[in-house]
Amino acid sequence: MNIVKSLAIAFLTASLISSSFFASAPAATMTTQAYEAAIDKLFMNTQFSDAQRLCSKAIKEHPQDKVVFLQKMAEMYIVAAKGRSGLEAGRQAARLAPKNAQVVATCSILEFLAGFVVKAEQMAQTAIALDDKNGRAHAAMALSGLRVETISVAEELERAMKLAPKDATVMVVAGIIHLRKLEYDQAEKTFSVFVKTFPNTALPYYQRGFFRREVFNNNGAIKDFGEVLNRYSGDHFVLSARAKLNKKTGHNKEAIEDFNALEKLGVAGYSQFSRRAECYAALNNYEAAIKDYKLALKTAGVTEPNFKSKYVTSFGSTRRSAWTKMMMGQDASELSDTKSTWLKMIMLQEKHGDHADALNELIKFTAIFPGDLNSIFLRQSLYKRMHRWAEALGDINLLISKNPNVAEYYASRADIYKNMNKPDRAAQDLRRVHNLETTGTPEGF
Repeated sequence: MNIVKSLAIAFLTASLISSSFFASAPAATMTTQAYEAAIDKLFMNTQFSDAQRLCSKAIKEHPQDKVVFLQKMAEMYIVAAKGRSGLEAGRQAARLAPKNAQVVATCSILEFLAGFVVKAEQMAQTAIALDDKNGRAHAAMALSGLRVETISVAEELERAMKLAPKDATVMVVAGIIHLRKLEYDQAEKTFSVFVKTFPNTALPYYQRGFFRREVFNNNGAIKDFGEVLNRYSGDHFVLSARAKLNKKTGHNKEAIEDFNALEKLGVAGYSQFSRRAECYAALNNYEAAIKDYKLALKTAGVTEPNFKSKYVTSFGSTRRSAWTKMMMGQDASELSDTKSTWLKMIMLQEKHGDHADALNELIKFTAIFPGDLNSIFLRQSLYKRMHRWAEALGDINLLISKNPNVAEYYASRADIYKNMNKPDRAAQDLRRVHNLETTGTPEGF
């Protein structure tokens, strides 16, 4: 049964696939046709997990039609490749129906996407030999043409689209091919045809949205993700993608709304809380930002007694954190994401005037990362704000001993000396700042 007919039947069985379907399904067994329609509706609505579960249920109730539902599980894997269950389903279907061109072609596509390209080409050839008029078989052959120069990708793909203009799998494969060949205009056109063919479903917008994200059409991707969520608000994968894009494009309020929705769905974790914190900070809502940073750190296990040992094993890899750019190029150790988040929160606490809280967090931080220069610089800044000049001087002297060629260190120490009523030493440090800016050395030569 093709997807258009299946979708029509799906609306008649919509009540059977509501969110309470598995708890309230009637005792009477659904027909194979009804299962197909219900699965197609879920699939086209990007409810892949629900569709997979319904396939498994249908196989148990209709073992004689196992190939039908294995095939549908395989088709879903082409769109949402998670794990190997879809690949195994496609292989099993092909073993059970080796003379079915549609089944063999689907397995060929799966094999190619999984990296088994030789086997994929062989199966594509078999599918065409079984039925030269099968559009999906030619789509599989076009995909194999990405590896085999003797296969005309353009010709095979054109024939596939003519033979199966309403096959969602063919359209998805066409988009994949254009994207891998860097034919972005053709990919956009293909996905837009997909949208026009199935305008009232989520899957075409899902496919075009992620394509647009890949080619940095962020506004277009955000719009498409919105269409997906209008049809299925529980798609947390799409919701998370849109939240990140909203944040990236400066739509902080919209990003916060998306992160809030993820939290309500119960899928928000470390990255969602830390990103929402950054959005709040960008809107100068420091209290909300600090609260989210604390949630992120709690999720990362920072508040656990054994965090120090856990950090070494789980968070030990480092990267250059974006926030170090804010520190005007001074010498800074590379930070893991968790360390960066922790310091961002402390910086906001300082900025918000919560000096005691910030210092308390820094004490915890430096107990775990005693050699981190960023935290020492931040601590001396806090000491200065709290007029604890001697302690600030101790920290800045340590930093200068680690790296004597940072002008900002001397500028900060000059300020400390000034407040300690040591103008001569303050003047000396200001000369060092001038020398570093003009000659690159504190001595000026």
